[in-house]
Amino acid sequence: MNVVRITSASNPAIKLIKSLHDKKGRQKEKSVLLEGIRLVADAANSGALIRYFVVSESYFEKSREIISKYHSEKVIVLTDELFGKVSETEAPQGLIAVARIPCYNEDEILSRLKRLIVLERIQDPGNAGTIIRTADAFGFDAVILSGDSVDPFNSKVVRSTMGSLFHIPVVVSEDIYSTINKIKDKSIPVIAAHPRDGRSCWNVDLSSDVAIVIGNEGNGLTNKMLELSDEVAMIPMTGLAESLNASSAASVLIYESMRQKLMKQEHGPR
Repeated sequence: MNVVRITSASNPAIKLIKSLHDKKGRQKEKSVLLEGIRLVADAANSGALIRYFVVSESYFEKSREIISKYHSEKVIVLTDELFGKVSETEAPQGLIAVARIPCYNEDEILSRLKRLIVLERIQDPGNAGTIIRTADAFGFDAVILSGDSVDPFNSKVVRSTMGSLFHIPVVVSEDIYSTINKIKDKSIPVIAAHPRDGRSCWNVDLSSDVAIVIGNEGNGLTNKMLELSDEVAMIPMTGLAESLNASSAASVLIYESMRQKLMKQEHGPR
């Protein structure tokens, strides 16, 4: 293991690490920061390709064995003060992994995957991360985000997924409507989530190949997306709240899809 110690804030490595706080820097380096003991462990155990570690001096002195069990050729050791400057958390634990961003070809993904979540203009990192994690938990094949959605490798999204970013393909589509048409060309039903003007989700067939589309937190789905969709599904609610937030609605529909699929396997088509 190659250990490099850095004590100067002007070192080029510090500038590179800090550049990964921004989308532009992540895209340029094709890398993402994973910060914290739990997140690093989850990502490494999920197959993340770790380029190198960045650790505080105090963490390195007491935790060399933890770092050595992960596959990485390089460890950058920073003074505790310098580590605090590159950390994105208020109470840093002293451990950051710089990992390769998983790269997927959209056409290749669409050619082989059949159960998809599509996110149109999702802006909240917590919502995006929760949806990715839920899709992973309930057996969906991929998550596709429109290009104007939050960056899935935003640090808050990454933390919310708890490693799922390295389990399930997450693809950013720069032309989401073209992507929807490709999905429809594969005879995969496109189901739009909408709080009104749709059939109850348990009456919509979500049991097999399906693309469930979730819209923006404040404005929902665009009219164009609704026009492209094959059907609109709503979640019946008996309480006083007008609607669920994006991640809650997605979680209900994802679970309902899994429930229908398992019931179909157990009892046959309904």
